[in-house]
Amino acid sequence: MRISELSRRVGVASDTLRVWERRYGLLQPRRTEGNIRLYSALDEARIRLMKRYLSEPMPAAQAAELVKSARLKLQPGRSGRVTEHDMALSVKHMSDALDVFDESSAEQALQQLLSEYSTLAVIRDFILPYLYEVGERWAAGHMTVAQEHFASNFMQSRLLALARGWDRGLGPHALLACAPDEWHTLGLIAFGIALHAQGWRITYLGATTPVEMLESAATELRPDLITVTTSVAGRLNPLVPQLRELAKRWPLVVAGPGTEERLAARCGATHVTDDPVTAATALAVVP
Repeated sequence: MRISELSRRVGVASDTLRVWERRYGLLQPRRTEGNIRLYSALDEARIRLMKRYLSEPMPAAQAAELVKSARLKLQPGRSGRVTEHDMALSVKHMSDALDVFDESSAEQALQQLLSEYSTLAVIRDFILPYLYEVGERWAAGHMTVAQEHFASNFMQSRLLALARGWDRGLGPHALLACAPDEWHTLGLIAFGIALHAQGWRITYLGATTPVEMLESAATELRPDLITVTTSVAGRLNPLVPQLRELAKRWPLVVAGPGTEERLAARCGATHVTDDPVTAATALAVVP
């Protein structure tokens, strides 16, 4: 919506909205390729919360900080693919925020996307590519270790927030784990969120999971699918005999940059190479 429509909906003059946007960064309108500023339901929710704080009363600057740090619950958007234009703008906003350790502004940028696009679209088209770019920037010396850790931890916490309740449902059950000594969890979490969106129930064991622990959990849960991921080539080689035994009892998937088709065949497993969201959609038909 344009600012005139936002003003009408919230009962705040357009000039005041512009001041709040310019002075406090309260609003983050999306700019079209023609440079038209469009405001979202998230902007509307922020203004309504701002009005509530101001009615207490409270200084505008303090109210704006509380609004910016709030995690507002909104219905996710419905658009199925993030446009290149919005992707580029969101990457800039996210990088500008995370590079200076500004969590609140990064949260605003992510919420803005989630209000416009479906959760899976944001994960597939923005979060995962952005994390890859973070890794590339760090490897090239364009980010410090602290900046890389801050960005990765920010995204992990938000993905886990999106994963809440993924163990509930009546559909088939998936057991997810990273290989021993594997600490890269974000792709696996994204895979679980996407699988849950297809009706699956998820049990997530997390980073560096021993195969013995995975087998123990599987014996208790009797999952319809087990997924093991690794980012380092050769890491699963010593575990092939154990994984082969696991695959005799439950359907097994191996995934991640450190896996390949030949390794999967040796384990008696299925190998997936697509991005986690696409892979989950393809595997969702597993009985």
